[in-house]
Amino acid sequence: MKCKVSLAAAVFIVATTSLAAADSEIIVLRQLIMKTNDQAGKVAVGMIKGEIPFDATVAAAAALQISHGLEDFPQLFPAGTETGNNTSAAPAIWSNPDDFKAKARLVVEAAAAAAAAAADGPEAFGAALQTVGAGCDGCHETYRLR
Repeated sequence: MKCKVSLAAAVFIVATTSLAAADSEIIVLRQLIMKTNDQAGKVAVGMIKGEIPFDATVAAAAALQISHGLEDFPQLFPAGTETGNNTSAAPAIWSNPDDFKAKARLVVEAAAAAAAAAADGPEAFGAALQTVGAGCDGCHETYRLR
């Protein structure tokens, strides 16, 4: 009987550890998407500030990276990923998921519009990029821990 209880306990521990590891990997994926989008934003803003020569193709690609990165981003917040791995996700994500998804959708659309505006030059791209930045800031104010 002791053997069966020990075996059951071992199976439970392995299963729990595996679930925690899976949750940790989801958090890492979220963090990587945010880091990639941050880098794309730095390239785009660098072009607007004149720190990087403006290239409409690169500007559009940077904006599309942000748009594509956030397309399915809200799905990466399942129950069980609220804490751990130095996540900066705020509890409000889980208590108000519809608003979180709506804010992410606005940034997806704004970044796609900025990508399209890149063909019209740096001024048009810069104006469209301001909407992206405002959307990012609005989401981070509510859904990111400081």
